[in-house]
Amino acid sequence: MHDILQKVINSERIDKDDAHYILDNINTLDIGRIAMIRKNSLDPSTNVSFVIDTNPNYTNICETDCSFCAFWRKKEHSDSYTLTVDKILEIVKTSYHNGATTVLLQGGHNPELRLEYYLEIIDKITSEVPNIHLHAFSAPEVFSVAKYSKISTKEVLKNFWNHGLRTIPGGGAEVLSNRVRKRISPLKIDADNWMRITEEAHNIGFKSTATMMFGHAEEDEDIIEHLFKIRNLQDKTSNFLSFIPWTFKPENTFMENKISTEIGGDRYLRVLGLSRIFLDNFKYIQGSWFTQGFKVGGVSLHYGANDVGGTLLQENVLKSANNPYRAGIEEIVHIIRSEGFQPIQRDTFYEKIKEY
Repeated sequence: MHDILQKVINSERIDKDDAHYILDNINTLDIGRIAMIRKNSLDPSTNVSFVIDTNPNYTNICETDCSFCAFWRKKEHSDSYTLTVDKILEIVKTSYHNGATTVLLQGGHNPELRLEYYLEIIDKITSEVPNIHLHAFSAPEVFSVAKYSKISTKEVLKNFWNHGLRTIPGGGAEVLSNRVRKRISPLKIDADNWMRITEEAHNIGFKSTATMMFGHAEEDEDIIEHLFKIRNLQDKTSNFLSFIPWTFKPENTFMENKISTEIGGDRYLRVLGLSRIFLDNFKYIQGSWFTQGFKVGGVSLHYGANDVGGTLLQENVLKSANNPYRAGIEEIVHIIRSEGFQPIQRDTFYEKIKEY
């Protein structure tokens, strides 16, 4: 522990063996203390940011059948849907009038949708609601658009860029270990393709987030492999805006019979703290009130998190798994203030909009 602490104090990088030691041997409170040393070297302010956003989904029809997801439906299912572009535009306009500055738009892998549908979404939102930022289409969606449109993923991304899209979400990463992905999402793109498409996006100019959804089939080594891959890509491109880890919600999923209860706050905080210590090239790491609740979400700010995500005016994926947590601006500001930090409303690029 002393050697790891000295590395962090000296702003040095820890390796995979150090990461294993942290999870195996260091108590939770000490992980938090070390994480805050790392955080303060990267961001010495007391600011904790959040964004006013919405997260609609353009379709729930999906052919990848992920066992951890409660949201997807087959086309013939009674509550399957695909939104028209005009309906998506209506949702975005309403969200903008309710104060949203970002729309996080994602959806299932629907074989009937082609590139033109996505380009029309980008065109209409950027032209008709120019003051809201479209943050859309994760790496697995890019792969699916390319597959169904019979073009390369790089061509898809170039088309998105040329029509005005500038950031993509880091969804679909789950855990970037092919051993795990074969168990929980065998029909989805593998870790290598997620990394390849994300690097293609970065090389074109896109900024993106990196995510990790854990608490299902992974072991410590899988989490560390995920962090290692993300850190290496950030070294190459510097185009990740933030790292966003959250926990698996088992209710209404195919995995519910195997994992009936989600992991607790202690494990979440240990992994969050390790993420901050390991990812020495990420300024922003997000604490998840949305999956962990307000108490653990607040405590996450003492484990290296300096962002708490968004207000999520609309959210459907975790809602399908009966996630109970909702918060408005007042609740988020209260969470941040009550832990001794300064609430900052930000935009998608983590630039300050307003100080509370």
